[in-house]
Amino acid sequence: MKIAQLLLLVFVITFLSCGEKEKNTHSHSGKKPNKENTVRTDSTQEKKSVPIEQLERAKELIAATGQSSLANDDAIQLFKMHCASCHGFNGNMEVNGAKNLTKSTITLEESVAQIYFGKGLMTPFRNKLSDEEIVTVARYIESLR
Repeated sequence: MKIAQLLLLVFVITFLSCGEKEKNTHSHSGKKPNKENTVRTDSTQEKKSVPIEQLERAKELIAATGQSSLANDDAIQLFKMHCASCHGFNGNMEVNGAKNLTKSTITLEESVAQIYFGKGLMTPFRNKLSDEEIVTVARYIESLR
């Protein structure tokens, strides 16, 4: 009897997982996906994902801080303390949905905006770091590429 229950359980799990794959591969209309209704996940979509208001605020932060007086050692320490747990010490660890910073193509403004306001699972740092520290970290991230 236990073997029959186990086989039934395996069958149900297999059936349900196949049903999920089927749901995820079709659009809401029931049609198979094609080039017109698939989601692009390239870097051009990443660039467009920062709202204009956030980019404007990032530009203000960059202009206000100018060439930061913080040393590169300070930037490295800030990165290690606040970013490395998800991005790794070299920026390429990709934990918890974190992007690989060594392959990032976003601009300095976009990077500042994402650090300042957060994005997805990434927490906003506007209340944790000073404006100067945020810009310094963003500039350091550019050096990881």
